Amino acid sequence: MPPTAAAHANDRSFAHGPDARIFRFAYQGEPRPLRDYLLERYRYGRGEAWARDFYPERVRLNGQPVGTATWVRRGDEVAYRHLRCEEPSVPSLAAALYEDDWLLALFKSDAAPVNPSGVYYYTCLAIQAREALANPELTPMHRLDLETSGPVLFAKRKAYLPTLHRLFQRKALRKRYRALVHGAFPIDLRAISGHIGPDPGSRIHTKLRLLPVEADAGTACGAVAEEGTRTAGDTAGNTVGCSLAEPSLTRVLGVVHRDLGGRGVISELLLEPVTGKTNQLRVHLAHVGHPVVGDKKYHPDEEVFLDWFAHRNIARLRQRLLLPRHALHCEALDFPHPFTDEAVEVRAP
Repeated sequence: MPPTAAAHANDRSFAHGPDARIFRFAYQGEPRPLRDYLLERYRYGRGEAWARDFYPERVRLNGQPVGTATWVRRGDEVAYRHLRCEEPSVPSLAAALYEDDWLLALFKSDAAPVNPSGVYYYTCLAIQAREALANPELTPMHRLDLETSGPVLFAKRKAYLPTLHRLFQRKALRKRYRALVHGAFPIDLRAISGHIGPDPGSRIHTKLRLLPVEADAGTACGAVAEEGTRTAGDTAGNTVGCSLAEPSLTRVLGVVHRDLGGRGVISELLLEPVTGKTNQLRVHLAHVGHPVVGDKKYHPDEEVFLDWFAHRNIARLRQRLLLPRHALHCEALDFPHPFTDEAVEVRAP
């Protein structure tokens, strides 16, 4: 049974602190050995020393100590003690790109996520900012993928969130990205649109794909040429139908081809994601046959990602990826200030 509040209070060695965070969650799977499950859940970014030492001292099940024979069952509360010292080293928080009484814009590097994820808790941008600026109410208004760099807009107080959310609901916040992609991107391809959803044919369980949309929905699926001609089609080039839900949309604002000599051609793109779907730019560019340089998940050969996931060794994949991270950077945010209505420009060249 789940533990009482008194059980948590009495276990004083197992509590939040400046250098440790307790993650608690209800287990929903089939019965299995607890240690095996935690090794699978938390192994990303952690080494052999962690696998050897974290169990059983840093784990509780329903508020009680565990042992080598402990199993976890549906409905059990699992608690894991995460340590600051085990997180990867990341750059220190940079000076604000923009700040006023309501808003704060901070630069996110390609080394850590916006919000807590995996091995990153204290080193994610949101927690770094709350600690460094002594403001526990700082809340990011949007996110960037782990390896994507650029500005992130924060609300300084939670009371401001409803007003700020309207920026996104009205699509009044414009973002501009730079990307390097494989191949000579078509000069006349000025928009990519469609529904983003899970890729059931992929061996990568988090991979997404661009899905078909209805032809009469008034939106384009796949590639849209500069003059507006629809080239709706799936990844096999077949004509497809569409749904009435709002599709994702990316505008291509600029294209420059760069010859790498014996390594082929890449293109530098200037992009505006009109919608803000998960992995949107990466999914859109992969769909039209020009994946982002350095992107493991959306590389045309899934063996690249699977190799990296198994070995975490970029060196053995560098020749195929060209870069150790995906080459995607948000360089600008533009929006009317939701409290003053003044035009705001945030730049991170």
